[in-house]
Amino acid sequence: MELGNLDFNIGSVNPSGIGTTLYRIAKRDITSWPGIIDDINEEEATVDKLAKYDGDFVLAAGKVWDKIYSTQGKGKLTYESVGETDCKMFTNHATFSFPDLTPSALGFSKTAANDDYVYIVKSAGRYHVIGSPDYRSTTSPAGDSGDSAGSAKGITFTVDCPDVTPLPLYEGKVELKEGTLDLSTGTLTPKGE
Repeated sequence: MELGNLDFNIGSVNPSGIGTTLYRIAKRDITSWPGIIDDINEEEATVDKLAKYDGDFVLAAGKVWDKIYSTQGKGKLTYESVGETDCKMFTNHATFSFPDLTPSALGFSKTAANDDYVYIVKSAGRYHVIGSPDYRSTTSPAGDSGDSAGSAKGITFTVDCPDVTPLPLYEGKVELKEGTLDLSTGTLTPKGE
Protein backbone atom coordinates (compact mmCIF):
# COMPACT_ATOMS: atom_id res chain seq x y z
CA MET A 1 0.00 0.00 0.00
CA GLU A 2 1.35 3.39 -0.98
CA LEU A 3 0.71 6.30 1.33
CA GLY A 4 1.27 9.01 -1.27
CA ASN A 5 1.68 12.73 -0.57
CA LEU A 6 -0.08 14.47 2.27
CA ASP A 7 -0.78 17.79 0.57
CA PHE A 8 -2.80 20.82 1.63
CA ASN A 9 -4.14 23.45 -0.73
CA ILE A 10 -3.17 26.80 0.79
CA GLY A 11 -6.10 29.21 0.61
CA SER A 12 -8.74 26.48 0.66
CA VAL A 13 -11.81 26.70 2.89
CA ASN A 14 -11.02 24.71 6.04
CA PRO A 15 -13.62 25.25 8.81
CA SER A 16 -13.05 24.27 12.43
CA GLY A 17 -15.37 23.05 15.17
CA ILE A 18 -18.26 20.59 15.12
CA GLY A 19 -21.81 20.80 13.80
CA THR A 20 -24.78 21.74 15.93
CA THR A 21 -26.47 18.34 15.47
CA LEU A 22 -24.93 15.10 16.70
CA TYR A 23 -26.40 11.61 16.45
CA ARG A 24 -26.46 9.15 19.36
CA ILE A 25 -27.51 5.55 19.89
CA ALA A 26 -26.95 2.95 22.60
CA LYS A 27 -24.39 0.44 21.28
CA ARG A 28 -26.67 -2.47 22.21
CA ASP A 29 -29.16 -1.20 19.55
CA ILE A 30 -26.60 -1.72 16.76
CA THR A 31 -26.83 -5.25 15.33
CA SER A 32 -24.13 -4.84 12.67
CA TRP A 33 -21.33 -2.34 12.13
CA PRO A 34 -20.03 -1.15 8.77
CA GLY A 35 -16.62 -2.51 7.86
CA ILE A 36 -13.26 -0.79 8.07
CA ILE A 37 -9.84 -2.05 6.99
CA ASP A 38 -7.37 -2.29 9.88
CA ASP A 39 -4.58 -4.35 8.30
CA ILE A 40 -2.29 -2.37 5.98
CA ASN A 41 -1.26 -5.66 4.36
CA GLU A 42 -4.81 -6.49 3.30
CA GLU A 43 -5.03 -6.64 -0.48
CA GLU A 44 -7.75 -3.96 -0.71
CA ALA A 45 -6.08 -1.58 1.76
CA THR A 46 -5.78 2.06 0.73
CA VAL A 47 -5.14 5.09 2.88
CA ASP A 48 -8.81 6.13 2.57
CA LYS A 49 -10.09 2.65 3.46
CA LEU A 50 -7.99 2.70 6.65
CA ALA A 51 -9.87 5.82 7.78
CA LYS A 52 -13.46 5.24 6.54
CA TYR A 53 -16.21 2.84 7.43
CA ASP A 54 -17.70 1.10 4.40
CA GLY A 55 -21.43 0.31 4.48
CA ASP A 56 -24.15 1.24 6.95
CA PHE A 57 -24.94 0.65 10.60
CA VAL A 58 -27.72 -1.93 10.96
CA LEU A 59 -30.01 -1.32 13.92
CA ALA A 60 -32.31 -3.58 15.92
CA ALA A 61 -35.96 -3.49 14.84
CA GLY A 62 -37.63 -0.21 15.74
CA LYS A 63 -34.42 1.51 16.89
CA VAL A 64 -33.24 4.86 15.53
CA TRP A 65 -30.44 7.36 16.13
CA ASP A 66 -31.40 10.30 18.35
CA LYS A 67 -30.37 13.86 17.54
CA ILE A 68 -28.58 16.02 20.11
CA TYR A 69 -28.20 19.78 19.80
CA SER A 70 -24.76 21.22 20.60
CA THR A 71 -24.07 24.94 21.02
CA GLN A 72 -21.85 26.16 18.20
CA GLY A 73 -18.34 26.97 19.37
CA LYS A 74 -18.67 24.76 22.46
CA GLY A 75 -17.60 21.39 21.08
CA LYS A 76 -14.72 19.64 19.39
CA LEU A 77 -13.20 16.32 18.38
CA THR A 78 -9.69 15.21 19.32
CA TYR A 79 -7.67 12.02 19.41
CA GLU A 80 -4.39 10.87 20.87
CA SER A 81 -2.26 7.78 20.49
CA VAL A 82 -2.02 5.50 23.53
CA GLY A 83 -0.26 2.27 24.37
CA GLU A 84 3.16 0.74 24.07
CA THR A 85 5.32 -0.07 21.07
CA ASP A 86 3.69 -2.63 18.75
CA CYS A 87 0.38 -2.24 20.62
CA LYS A 88 -0.46 1.42 19.99
CA MET A 89 -3.99 2.55 19.23
CA PHE A 90 -6.00 5.73 19.83
CA THR A 91 -8.40 7.31 22.26
CA ASN A 92 -11.01 9.34 20.40
CA HIS A 93 -12.61 12.25 22.27
CA ALA A 94 -15.71 14.35 21.64
CA THR A 95 -16.90 17.31 23.67
CA PHE A 96 -20.29 18.91 23.09
CA SER A 97 -22.51 21.30 25.00
CA PHE A 98 -26.26 21.30 25.55
CA PRO A 99 -27.34 24.77 26.78
CA ASP A 100 -30.01 23.88 29.36
CA LEU A 101 -30.71 21.65 32.36
CA THR A 102 -33.95 20.15 30.99
CA PRO A 103 -35.42 16.91 32.35
CA SER A 104 -34.45 15.16 29.08
CA ALA A 105 -30.85 16.39 29.28
CA LEU A 106 -30.56 15.48 32.96
CA GLY A 107 -32.10 12.05 32.28
CA PHE A 108 -29.61 11.43 29.48
CA SER A 109 -26.80 12.50 31.83
CA LYS A 110 -28.02 9.92 34.35
CA THR A 111 -28.06 7.02 31.88
CA ALA A 112 -24.95 8.13 29.94
CA ALA A 113 -22.78 8.04 33.05
CA ASN A 114 -22.74 4.22 33.03
CA ASP A 115 -23.92 3.22 29.54
CA ASP A 116 -22.14 2.68 26.21
CA TYR A 117 -23.21 5.07 23.44
CA VAL A 118 -22.05 5.57 19.87
CA TYR A 119 -21.98 9.09 18.46
CA ILE A 120 -21.72 10.50 14.94
CA VAL A 121 -20.34 14.03 14.87
CA LYS A 122 -19.95 16.39 11.89
CA SER A 123 -16.77 18.40 11.46
CA ALA A 124 -15.65 20.26 8.30
CA GLY A 125 -18.31 18.50 6.23
CA ARG A 126 -17.21 15.02 7.32
CA TYR A 127 -18.88 12.71 9.84
CA HIS A 128 -16.80 10.97 12.50
CA VAL A 129 -17.78 8.03 14.71
CA ILE A 130 -16.97 8.09 18.41
CA GLY A 131 -17.62 4.54 19.54
CA SER A 132 -16.27 1.11 18.73
CA PRO A 133 -17.62 -2.39 18.21
CA ASP A 134 -14.75 -3.68 20.37
CA TYR A 135 -14.35 -1.08 23.11
CA ARG A 136 -16.75 0.67 25.45
CA SER A 137 -17.24 4.43 25.23
CA THR A 138 -17.56 6.54 28.35
CA THR A 139 -19.73 9.64 28.48
CA SER A 140 -18.99 12.08 31.31
CA PRO A 141 -21.62 14.81 31.79
CA ALA A 142 -20.94 17.97 33.82
CA GLY A 143 -23.76 20.46 34.50
CA ASP A 144 -23.73 24.15 35.30
CA SER A 145 -26.61 26.55 36.09
CA GLY A 146 -24.56 29.62 35.13
CA ASP A 147 -23.63 32.25 37.67
CA SER A 148 -24.81 35.58 36.26
CA ALA A 149 -27.23 37.02 33.72
CA GLY A 150 -26.26 35.78 30.27
CA SER A 151 -23.54 33.42 31.47
CA ALA A 152 -23.08 29.99 29.89
CA LYS A 153 -25.15 27.20 31.40
CA GLY A 154 -26.19 23.66 30.61
CA ILE A 155 -24.37 20.35 30.33
CA THR A 156 -20.99 19.61 28.82
CA PHE A 157 -20.67 16.02 27.65
CA THR A 158 -17.20 14.53 27.26
CA VAL A 159 -16.99 11.22 25.40
CA ASP A 160 -13.91 8.98 25.25
CA CYS A 161 -13.51 5.73 23.37
CA PRO A 162 -10.50 3.55 22.54
CA ASP A 163 -10.28 2.64 18.85
CA VAL A 164 -7.72 1.33 16.38
CA THR A 165 -8.69 4.16 13.98
CA PRO A 166 -8.35 7.87 14.86
CA LEU A 167 -11.75 9.58 14.46
CA PRO A 168 -13.05 7.13 11.82
CA LEU A 169 -15.18 8.60 9.04
CA TYR A 170 -18.70 7.46 8.18
CA GLU A 171 -20.52 8.28 4.93
CA GLY A 172 -23.45 5.89 5.25
CA LYS A 173 -27.05 6.22 6.34
CA VAL A 174 -28.49 7.26 9.70
CA GLU A 175 -31.98 5.99 10.58
CA LEU A 176 -33.91 8.76 12.38
CA LYS A 177 -37.50 8.98 13.66
CA GLU A 178 -38.42 11.15 10.69
CA GLY A 179 -36.64 9.06 8.04
CA THR A 180 -33.28 8.03 6.63
CA LEU A 181 -30.47 10.58 6.37
CA ASP A 182 -27.78 9.80 3.78
CA LEU A 183 -24.65 11.45 5.16
CA SER A 184 -22.84 11.25 1.82
CA THR A 185 -25.45 13.52 0.16
CA GLY A 186 -27.21 15.22 3.09
CA THR A 187 -30.54 13.94 1.75
CA LEU A 188 -33.30 12.98 4.19
CA THR A 189 -35.79 10.45 2.86
CA PRO A 190 -38.94 10.69 5.02
CA LYS A 191 -40.39 7.49 6.47
CA GLY A 192 -42.75 5.74 4.07
CA GLU A 193 -41.07 7.03 0.89
